[in-house]
Amino acid sequence: MLNPQLDRRGELIHLLTTEGLPRRHVERLLDAARGLEAGAAPAVPASGLPVFLCLPDEAAADRDAYAAAAARLSLRSVALEARAGDALAGTVAGLEPGLLVLRHVASGAAHCAAAHAAPGLRIVNAGDGGHADPVPALALVQAMLASKQDLTNLAVTLVGDVRHSRLARSAIHALTTLGVPEVRAAAPRSLLPEDLAQLGVRACASLREGLQDADVIIVLPLGVERISGALLPSAREYAQSWGLAPAVLAAARPDALLLPAGELAPGVEVDGDVAASLAPLQARLAELEQRVREAVLGVLAGDAP
Repeated sequence: MLNPQLDRRGELIHLLTTEGLPRRHVERLLDAARGLEAGAAPAVPASGLPVFLCLPDEAAADRDAYAAAAARLSLRSVALEARAGDALAGTVAGLEPGLLVLRHVASGAAHCAAAHAAPGLRIVNAGDGGHADPVPALALVQAMLASKQDLTNLAVTLVGDVRHSRLARSAIHALTTLGVPEVRAAAPRSLLPEDLAQLGVRACASLREGLQDADVIIVLPLGVERISGALLPSAREYAQSWGLAPAVLAAARPDALLLPAGELAPGVEVDGDVAASLAPLQARLAELEQRVREAVLGVLAGDAP
């Protein structure tokens, strides 16, 4: 079966997910982002091509970030109203050639958009339900490469709500594609997906086990709906068993890289001391994510007919 992200020659036409994305395309996007980070002038082979931004109001910051990335590439931003179901398919089918950046509450929405896209329309998945979010996942990988250079000898641990995190899934697929030999997940069983082993991830029974000699630690935020509900008894109990503090982080390697994968709550996912150290890391990840946005738009626009 053909990969819906690739044309019949195996070239990238959409960025829907990191799952099944060939390594050469992952590396191409990362190399392009690295070049932009180093100050290379962005290529503008398709100057003026429209970039349709279909993101909900609650994602206004990301919509503005994509608009800024498009402007840097001399591409033209066009805001679209977020649509659902058949309305989304109809909207996509009627768009002119260009790029569509789509965020949607339904898992699989980006694949649906790609299936209904008019010829010459490239889809960028900016998050579909709990399924995939490739751009911030690639930014996490870029941060690892900048710090560790070689990914093929690392132990990477994800701590937190892996089950409901589209970013976690996208990061896992990218890491295994790039040859990371050990990916772990440390969280209560209720926050781990049932297919964890099939994803190539080892479930850890405790936080200390997950952090033991870890080279990279990705900390995932908890949704407020998971706390004091069926999945977690309370934020306090989560913090006691799974919250990150300097004492438990000491189990990781001395040069371990800590990466916050979203906004973390002091006293829940991290303690106050760890939370106080996160601002530079969050700012750095935001910079890398913007370079990845530019790289994705540039690669897809550059390959547009």
